[in-house]
Amino acid sequence: MKSKHLRTILLILGIAGIVAFELYPTEKHEECFDKDSMNFYPYGTLGGGAASVKIEPLAFKCKLSRGDGHCGMGFSFDEKKNWNLMDYLVLDMQTSENFKELIVSVQTFDPSHTKEGDRSSLKPVMKEVEVKGKKRYELSLNQFYTPDYWFEQQGARYINNPKRFSLVNGLELFAGWKNSANTELELKIESICVEGHGNMPFIILVAYIGILIMAAISIRTKHTE
Repeated sequence: MKSKHLRTILLILGIAGIVAFELYPTEKHEECFDKDSMNFYPYGTLGGGAASVKIEPLAFKCKLSRGDGHCGMGFSFDEKKNWNLMDYLVLDMQTSENFKELIVSVQTFDPSHTKEGDRSSLKPVMKEVEVKGKKRYELSLNQFYTPDYWFEQQGARYINNPKRFSLVNGLELFAGWKNSANTELELKIESICVEGHGNMPFIILVAYIGILIMAAISIRTKHTE
């Protein structure tokens, strides 16, 4: 009878722990990047008259001369960033009225295929974003994907080649496929940040529940003996 009461108490303690976890305020981590810590460069299929682009820190103007062109800007960080504990890429930006779609590509360093100093071998992890005027965009990093062409160019296998945000080299932002040719497109970024939520409360909850389960097993074993 005593062991039954102890198991009931452990169950109540477990439920109380879960309730406390749900009520615990979410801890948010944010890191924003200053333009002085970035190296900017033009991006796109600029050769052969496919596109033209003019850039300045955190802004660009460009025009697609053909529908298959790309134009925009890229930038690399002075030091590689670790975004493993981050959940969102947050862009506060303003686009011209005729700007329809922006491709946001996180440039990651893949130890198996990326060569130091060779930007073309960086592994892109990208997402298409419909843009409209001035807006804050919170982009879940879980929704980013690596395009097929990178695997083909690098001769990489699809399996056992997950997204890696432990070594982020920079970003590339360029006009997407929904934009019309012969239209001047403008973009200006107010801020670039990454946000994540601390998982320490969850780790504590798992450890707490684990201790209760071990205690319950111990009680059951002693009762059986």
